[in-house]
Amino acid sequence: MSVPRILRLGLRQFAAGMLSVLTLGILNRVMKIELGLNLMVTSLVIGAHYFAAVVAIPFGHRSDRHPWRGYHRTPYIALGTALTALTTALAPLVAFFLARQGGSLPAAAVGAGLFLLMGAGMYVAGTAYLSLITDLTVEEERGKVVAMTWAMMMVGILAGVFLSVRVMEHYSPERLVTLFLVMAGLVVGLTALAVWGQERPRATDPSEKALSLKQAVRLLTISQQTRFFFVFLFGGMFFLFVQQMALEPFGGDVFGLSVKETTLFNAYQMVGVLLGMGMTGGWLAKCLGKKAATGLGAVVSAIAFALLALAAVGGYLSLVRPAIFVTGLGMGIFTVGGLALMMDLTVKEQIGLFMGAWTLAQALANGLASVGGGILHDVGLVLWGSEAGAYALVFLVEAGGLLGIISLLLRVDVAKFRTEVAKLSWHFLAEAT
Repeated sequence: MSVPRILRLGLRQFAAGMLSVLTLGILNRVMKIELGLNLMVTSLVIGAHYFAAVVAIPFGHRSDRHPWRGYHRTPYIALGTALTALTTALAPLVAFFLARQGGSLPAAAVGAGLFLLMGAGMYVAGTAYLSLITDLTVEEERGKVVAMTWAMMMVGILAGVFLSVRVMEHYSPERLVTLFLVMAGLVVGLTALAVWGQERPRATDPSEKALSLKQAVRLLTISQQTRFFFVFLFGGMFFLFVQQMALEPFGGDVFGLSVKETTLFNAYQMVGVLLGMGMTGGWLAKCLGKKAATGLGAVVSAIAFALLALAAVGGYLSLVRPAIFVTGLGMGIFTVGGLALMMDLTVKEQIGLFMGAWTLAQALANGLASVGGGILHDVGLVLWGSEAGAYALVFLVEAGGLLGIISLLLRVDVAKFRTEVAKLSWHFLAEAT
């Protein structure tokens, strides 16, 4: 794929990065601070979107078997994007409703329902989008394509921060509604520009021999290679992102850093992520192979988290910023290597099915990681009675977990995966007839 085409395809990820800032950054702060809602209620309502990831497998499978006018991915991207945009526009109104009801259980259920719908739209579109990238690329170029499109997500996060700061310099309900309406329009416009004309309609439907949904789910649960990679991907994403809710409070609680100083942690990490993505997409994945590059990312991140634990218990402030940069570096390497490997772990007739399974693994990991850091911190506080010990526990669990899951990665084999899936698919189809 040419660079301009990859960049155009990455506009969808750019929009996703911007949207994440608005929902996980702006809206949760407004709900907690300006609207006075309980943090747990806010977290549960917004975090409900992770649990919509269960739609990824059935809709991924459906995109394999049920094209529209020969298009397997584009209609599902359009459907998911439309639902995401609609719920994005409604999100501030639901937040205001929740505040008027004092965060009551029925109102929280309405809010969670909206974010479940938002998540459903995100995961339907996201699964089809990953499947489209897999359709359009060959194995040798996937590292580069993943690196460029996911780097655009990082740039989208920065753009979302800039847009939010400009619009929300002074909070008002009208400004919040305007911001989310603009974002809804950008999600539709940028996604349409990203995917328009990318997919070619297929004259014949290659998915006629695909498994039924029931058979496909059996395949996912029986295949040993699928289980290895699902658990590895889940574990990798979980242990990488447990720190996301603890990193900034760590700087304040242990070192007394200001809000501005801890906010800059994100910048140090982002620079590392972009460098890691560029290195892996540019040459590392080709030199080492995708599997080895993914393992290297896990090791680099584990070392960085161990350094953060050492900084916490020893009070070594000079270690904090370099270690945060290295966590980002490891994340960037792991992300590009892992996603490129993930795209290889598919078979032609069932790309959407396996992308749905891998999407589900990542979403579950992110959802649990969002609360896991807080739980680990509280456990550490009880055990050691100090903030330094509590945060050290979070970082050490991450380091140990990332090293532990490498044993699963070593057992993942693309050739064995495809042979195993082919045999099981033939068996299920023969059994059905």
